[in-house]
Order: sequence, then structure tokens, then C-alpha cells
Amino acid sequence: MSTKKVMRLILLIFLFATTVLSQQEITGEWSCSTAKIAYKSVNSFNRMRGNQRDFDVKFYDLNLKILVADEHITGSVGIVFTALINDLSKIDIDLNDGLAVHQITAQSDVSLNHTHNNNLLSITLDTPMAMGETREVIIHYSGQPALSGFGSFMFGQYADAPMIGTLSEPYGARDWWPCKDTPADKADSVDITIQVPHPLIVASNGLLDRVDTEVIDSNRWDTYMWQERYPIATYLVSLAIYPYTVYHDWYVNSSQDSMRLDFYVFPDHLQAVERNFSLTNDMISGFANIFGDYPFIDEKYGHAEFLWGGGMEHQTLSSMGGYSEGLIAHELAHQWWGDMVTCANFHHIWLNEGFATYGDALWREIRDGDIGSLRQIMGSKKYFGPGIIYVSDTTSVSSIFHRGLSYHKAAWVLHMLRGVVGDSLFFSGLKTYGDRFRFSSAVTEDFRDVMEEVAGIDLDKFFNQWIYGSHYPIYSLYYEQVGSDVEVIINQASDGNTIFEMPIELQFIFNDTAIFHTLQHSGNQQQYTIAIPAGKSVQEIILDPDEWILKNVIYLDKKPGTLPSGFRLYPVYPNPFNSSATIRFFTDREGDIYIQIFNILGEMFYNAVSYRNKGEHLMTWDGMSSAGDQAPAGIYFVRVDNGVNSQVRKMVLLK
Repeated sequence: MSTKKVMRLILLIFLFATTVLSQQEITGEWSCSTAKIAYKSVNSFNRMRGNQRDFDVKFYDLNLKILVADEHITGSVGIVFTALINDLSKIDIDLNDGLAVHQITAQSDVSLNHTHNNNLLSITLDTPMAMGETREVIIHYSGQPALSGFGSFMFGQYADAPMIGTLSEPYGARDWWPCKDTPADKADSVDITIQVPHPLIVASNGLLDRVDTEVIDSNRWDTYMWQERYPIATYLVSLAIYPYTVYHDWYVNSSQDSMRLDFYVFPDHLQAVERNFSLTNDMISGFANIFGDYPFIDEKYGHAEFLWGGGMEHQTLSSMGGYSEGLIAHELAHQWWGDMVTCANFHHIWLNEGFATYGDALWREIRDGDIGSLRQIMGSKKYFGPGIIYVSDTTSVSSIFHRGLSYHKAAWVLHMLRGVVGDSLFFSGLKTYGDRFRFSSAVTEDFRDVMEEVAGIDLDKFFNQWIYGSHYPIYSLYYEQVGSDVEVIINQASDGNTIFEMPIELQFIFNDTAIFHTLQHSGNQQQYTIAIPAGKSVQEIILDPDEWILKNVIYLDKKPGTLPSGFRLYPVYPNPFNSSATIRFFTDREGDIYIQIFNILGEMFYNAVSYRNKGEHLMTWDGMSSAGDQAPAGIYFVRVDNGVNSQVRKMVLLK
């Protein structure tokens, strides 16, 4: 019997003896959209399919040979699993129909019957399993991996050498290896054994156990054996294959444990990437202080260059299509938020991407010792467009990874939560959330409940309005001083239906000093009387001076309820803008309002007409033409006409 078979047998015995049964109920697993599927190779992604709820995967053993010239793979995957029900007679595994299954065997080498269609491999077991029983099946297969979604498995070339890389998020693991392809069921460990022609180097998850070499038909083949011993989601299992230049660094944590940092880089990129890659050590240390120590400390961290743009947070070894400081920080933050704690389904992808985006901003605060650096980054990530952060349609890759919602606005949710509960409770809550769901998966309500527990306040309204609600608050502020009291009126509007309940800090500026006052604003219009030091005269009041809220503010020179006369088009805000601009106007007559947007050449780009009553109105322009085309960056002019009067305002679109 081979060493690998012996180890698998030992693993099976151990799992059978120690399995604790708990069938986790995953919120939202069965609420998939029935909209047209954009990801062509799978009929239903976000929920477990067939009988996948009836068994729990413990271990995967990938053994693949990469046939570079043919752009094919061949080999086997062993799956160790535990029955969660009595009389389990089959298991359903995700596998793209384009891959050919040659044979499936049980641990006793008995050949098992199977069907393979609709990208689902149904395997009939030789005998039914009792609840808690653990077994293994081995799937022998080959073929050309599919390309769908973000990619999954790509044969490419760089500098006249083959480059093979994987990027399986969200549903691409099944395109190149058979698995239960859901982040809700992490395998406890994975072996990844990959044979490639020399001089290709295989980089993957976990630790490199060894490299074996053999000569076949006068050609040298190298077999890399990687072992990932932390729980891992299927989409985080990765390969990066190229004749890399490899170099190392070391991270030492607070307990004086050392961990090697591995960098697999294209040889001609070495000098270009070294400077920023060297920041990784300090980044790990900085994140460890606020998130808890690096989750995979017994293995490694590092980067492997690949041909996709951007990066991918593959567990213990991020795949990198660039080397900017922000990208490095983002993918590293994912090791905690996305890898250690993974969204249980892609409705809640913000728990991965929003956290990593905020991690990038947090790194700037850590690096500079100044929250102003964080605020500068967050200022560039304001999103004022439509939509909700919770992903309703998880059949659409573009909806899951919506830059404005899943990344930018989601990061602002964390920033606002920090502002609501304060630094101490916020970072304590993050650590508690990480500890409680360590190496597991979670949904929004899990994070909310932890933060409520730590902060000791009800956050249900906060999460409902920001995760499940749309838009953002638009505040208007008017103040009037009477003696030592200041009457402040705050009005709130929104393009959506949400009235946001948020604590609002006001800065009262005098000629020689400033004071701050925090209000709990929860209505459409509220009036406050605030006492100020005797003898002081208010020069200005700034709403949310430290930028804790994703909002726009209008400072009024007339008391709300005092209507302007005639027709008025107010300045566009924000201006400049990069996702959407709010157009605010007052009309003194009922009737059709014509809104037209022109580029700097005078060409009409957008044209709309709508019936409006007398009063003040808001309209959001998302940078799209009337025909649905995206506007390029540049100067634009908006003209609003009520049939009698019209006015024009300038606005600048940035990209």
C-alpha cells in the first residue's frame, strides 16, 4: 500500500472517531434568484444542489498532471466525507460537464456507479452510510478546464513561457476539479499534488511537503506536493504555475513564532515588485494588532504573480496581477476576512470584499499613525449610486462583485459602524467575530449579532438601512443663533425610501475656538436647541466634520419651509463626482420638467421629462446616457426647464 493510501486510511479512522455532527442552517441558501443566468455553465450556484446538505466534506486529495501543450489536465480527486443523515446512499458533487469522468472508486477499490449531467456528478455508494460514518471516494477524470465567470483555470503565456493560473471565485472550482463547491462547507484540509514539465514551478496553498522528479520519454517531470492543513473553501484552492523567480522573507509574531513569506514573481518583474512586496511583513504585523494574529501562522503567506488583472486572496498565497500597495493590503486583509471567516453564500459577499477594502484604508492609518490617511482613502471610495449591498441575484458575477456596492459602500458600512460604536468596541467586535467564526463561514446577521453583543446596543436598524436598504442620506442644515442658544434644523432626503437613523456630530466654529455636539437624528426633519458658551458667536456649523457618514450635505441660507420664489437650480453635488450626481431644483409651477445633460461640445447626452408638482425635487444622474451608454470623464452641463424658466449648472465627471 502506498504512503498516501496509508495516510488517507489513518485520516479516515481519525475522522470517524472524532466527528461531531452539526448540520448548520445557512441563512439564504434557498433564496436564489430565478433571473437569467450569466454564468453559463451552472444552472444554480448559490445553494447546495442535490443532496449536498446530507454530507460534510472533511478532506480533498487533488492529484493532477498538467498537459501544457494540450491545455488539458488528467488525474484524480479523493473526497473524504461524513454522512449527516442515516441511510446516505449517494453523494452529489459539482463538476463541469466538459470534464470526462473515467472511473469512481470507493476506498475498497470498488468501482461506483455514477451519472454526470447538468454539471452535477451523482455517485451511488456501494452500501448506504449511517449518520456520522466517514468514507472516501476517488474520482478519476480528465479534460480541458472550462473558462467561465471570472476565469477558473487558464492556460496562458508570459515572456515566451507557459503560465497556468486559477481563479475560481465564485463558482469556478467545479470547472477544474470535482468538489462540493460552496463556501458553506469548508474541507478541514487539502492535499494538492501537481505534476508539471520542468522547469515549471507550482505554487499553491499551505506548505510545500516535497518535490519529486522523474524522467518520462526523455522529458523531466516535477511533482509538487502541497498540504493545506487549515479549513479552506473550494474557491480558495489555487494553482499558479510558471518558471518563477522565488525569494523569501520572514514574519515574526508577538509570540516570537516565525513564518516564512514566499514570493513567486516573473523574473523580469523582480526589481519592480520587491519594494512594495517588502511592505507585506509590516502589513501582517499591523493587521495582527487590530484583527488578531495572522490566521495561518503555522504555514505561510506570500504572493504568486498571474495573468489576471487585480488580485485574488487565495489562502496563504494571494495571486497577484499587480503590485500596488493598496492591492497588497486588500488581498492580505482577505486572509482574515474571506479566508479565515468566509461569507456562507455570495448574497453576503460584502463580508469578504467590504472588509478587505476597509482593510486597505486601515493599513494607511496604521502606516502613517494618522486617521487622516484612512479618511483620504475612504473619500475616494464614496459610492452614491443605486442598489443594495445584499446581493439579490447571485447568478450574476457582475452583481456579486459590484465595485460600488460590494467593495466601496460596504467598506463605508464598516467605517460608519466604527463611528457609531467607537474604536475600542469596533476593533474588539472584529476580533470577537473572527474568533467565533474562525475557519468557518458567516452571514450578515452573524456579524451584526456579535457587534451588538460587544457594543451592548441594538444595531438591527443600522444593518437593515445600510445592507438591505438603498441610497444614502442627504442632509440639509439650517441654523439661527438667539443669544446663547442655537436653533438647528436638520432635514433628510433620499432618492430611496430609507430614512437613515444615525448619530450626527456637529462642529460649531467660533472666531477663536470650536466645540462639538452629537445628535441622534432619526427623522425626516428635526429641530434642536443647543446651548453654546456665553458671549460666543457662531461663524459656521459643519455637519459630520470627520466624515463618519456616507452622505451629502446642503447648507441652507433660508429656514426650511420658506419657499424660494420663481425657479431655481441649485449647484450639483457632489461636484466633481465619479459614480452619480444629485441634481436639486425648485419649481414654482406644476407641470412637465425637462432635464437635459450636454457634453462640453454641446452634444445632448441625456434627455428626460417628468411631471412634477410645485416644490423642491431631487434627481440622481448615474453617468449614463438616455441610450444606456456610460459617459466618459469630462465636463458636462445640466439644463433644467419648467416650461417657463430654465437654468444651467456645470458638473465634472471623474473616473
